[in-house]
Amino acid sequence: MPNLLYMLNRRHLLGAVPVLALASCARSKAPANTLRIGIAGAPDSLDPLQGQFAAAALIYKQIYMPLTDYGLDGKLAPGLAKSWHVSADGLVWTFNFFENLRWSDGQPLTAQDVLYSVRRALNPDTGYADAGDFYLVTNAVEAISGHSAPETVGVSAPGKTRIVFHLKQPLGVFPELMREFYPQPAHILENPEKNWPLPPDFVGSGPYIVSDLSQSRIVLSKNIHARIPAQIKTLDVAFIEEAATRTRMVRADDLDITQDPPPGQIAHLSTRPGVVLNSWPAPKLVYLKVNHDHAPLNDARVRRALSMAIDREFITDQVLADTAMPTARIIAGAEKTSSLLSERQAQARTLLTAAGFENNLQITLMHSGGLRERIAIVLAEDWKDIGVDCALIAADPAGLYTFIDEGAFDLAIASFDRGLNHYRRMPVGSSWAVSPLR
Repeated sequence: MPNLLYMLNRRHLLGAVPVLALASCARSKAPANTLRIGIAGAPDSLDPLQGQFAAAALIYKQIYMPLTDYGLDGKLAPGLAKSWHVSADGLVWTFNFFENLRWSDGQPLTAQDVLYSVRRALNPDTGYADAGDFYLVTNAVEAISGHSAPETVGVSAPGKTRIVFHLKQPLGVFPELMREFYPQPAHILENPEKNWPLPPDFVGSGPYIVSDLSQSRIVLSKNIHARIPAQIKTLDVAFIEEAATRTRMVRADDLDITQDPPPGQIAHLSTRPGVVLNSWPAPKLVYLKVNHDHAPLNDARVRRALSMAIDREFITDQVLADTAMPTARIIAGAEKTSSLLSERQAQARTLLTAAGFENNLQITLMHSGGLRERIAIVLAEDWKDIGVDCALIAADPAGLYTFIDEGAFDLAIASFDRGLNHYRRMPVGSSWAVSPLR
């Protein structure tokens, strides 16, 4: 699948969504020093170069340490690297590691592991979705396209605690991109007898290791070799698709914390005794994936018309119940649309007519159920108002991404989570804070 950031620049977004956390203040029935967490789904892979689901991003932050990281204020902070600097011409980024870093099995974690991981990420056989983060590294595009070997990419490890990237042109946000790059243990991946990243062969670098995994939950245990020690011994993470079910489990003290309670219940939950509800702005986007290779979506006029006809305010106010803000671009508010939906619809009809489609355009829209199905229904109604016949297709998340990877779709509703924060359970009577679970 092409790089997500690159593709987003060509898509139309529905809205930017804040992160919501719901927690119980009741006396917990959980074992001592165990935090019970409910999330919306299972990670599609524990290999950070394979996973694409938001659930995977949540888990990765606990079991791997990225090259750089997010601070408690959301800004750039040390990860494996304690410092970094760029050359005067902006073309060479050097990252210096903390001393004595170790993998969870006690083996040294060095710059050679990072070098191995970068080359693995840029091997076309890997299929790393975020390979575009490295596109400005010299020879990276050639490697990912299969025209040169990954070993030719402009990255080197001069010593055990330093990694150097050579770029084709300056990229000031390169350290920010490295907050989502999780190096893998070379000594494990080079051993064909290991079943990494599954337990008991899992080896990572984060505050936790994977001690148990099933279709319904993942159990994370404290990594004694982590650079930043975990404060909680065990995380018991349940995969519960329905937001209403997760919320009921918090209220029944079967979970300590869950993400994203139902938008329609937020006002009610904020007044309920025994629970704490908190929200904060986060880079979480609900957006449309657009297949530019499918006619008529390869016509910019058609794409523009579909975007203009969307009533984003209705979606954010009614479907998402004031938990999101509308935007037509990655950065909210970067583009102002016409204040009247009727005006935008008229312009959309003109564009479709110019493209040769007047009440005869047929498209399909894929979704994975739940809240996305409700959004899909609104989109189909919006497009019906400009003469577009939209057929809705439901699929489970894994199936949806299979269709997307194969290019067998017109439009699909997806979400994009980058830099997700995590939540800590606080004593009764205290406030909630956003922090890594460490």
